Amino acid sequence: MKYINSKKIFLPILIILTISVAACGKKESTDAADNKTKSETSGEKSEMKQTDNMSDKNSSDHIMINLPTMQCGTCKKNIESAVNKIEGIESINVVVKEKVAHINYHKSKTDLTKIESAITAAGYDANDKKADPEAYKELDDCCKLPKDQKENSNH
Repeated sequence: MKYINSKKIFLPILIILTISVAACGKKESTDAADNKTKSETSGEKSEMKQTDNMSDKNSSDHIMINLPTMQCGTCKKNIESAVNKIEGIESINVVVKEKVAHINYHKSKTDLTKIESAITAAGYDANDKKADPEAYKELDDCCKLPKDQKENSNH
């Protein structure tokens, strides 16, 4: 009889201990993952600082250009292609949804005015500079403002 009672007591204790150990292991796992994420974020920040320092040494700069007349992915390709032809461009990333271009360039080789001019020559507004009207006429229909598009135009 005493043997049965000890089984009844031992089994619940064993279950509780197993759950406790498992729960502690998950907590440690979660804490380790959080610490890893924090260290990766710190690493990314220091990597960004190093990149910024390197940029200063190479006299490069980052600008954002508003592209209010941009409409679609074809516009993105056209703008990136036009800007990449300029000497001194390190990188360009056009974000269609935000209608903005992020551009890294060498200050000693080009400047904002040249970059805006390349974009306007491609048929798009760049910041407060208006698109070249002739270039705009030559754009695909999907790249034109909705009021200038033919019916049934798809992006």
